[in-house]
Amino acid sequence: MVSVVAAIHAAALIPFKPIVILPGVTELRPGMVFPIVFSLIFGPAAAWGTAIGNTIGDLFGSLGPGTFFGFVGNLLYGYLPWRIWEAFRPGPPRLSTVGDWIVYILAVVSASSACALVIGWGVHLLALFPFVATAGIILGNNL
Repeated sequence: MVSVVAAIHAAALIPFKPIVILPGVTELRPGMVFPIVFSLIFGPAAAWGTAIGNTIGDLFGSLGPGTFFGFVGNLLYGYLPWRIWEAFRPGPPRLSTVGDWIVYILAVVSASSACALVIGWGVHLLALFPFVATAGIILGNNL
């Protein structure tokens, strides 16, 4: 499952590499919808697949010192939705009640925020771009 998720995630990211938002850091990423879905279905395997797939995607244009933080941020992005769902709604994911939707939105916002926090902090630490700009763009992409 890790390799399948990594391949799908990388394949969804690579075509959008030319649409750069922050050079060497991020670009338009509609493929960021997959890690949330895969996380809820496959659990921790999706987290590793997301992190590896993001790193493979970085090889096609944005590989740099921030890639480490991208790996960690995307690992969280692929892990937290599953973990949050399991904490509040054990069992297979379903979006059939208002409570299910609330947990789903909590999972999406939490995972997106954690990813943006880690990558934004790392890129700021490396003095590449300011935290607010980086984290805001990544949060927007992920949401």
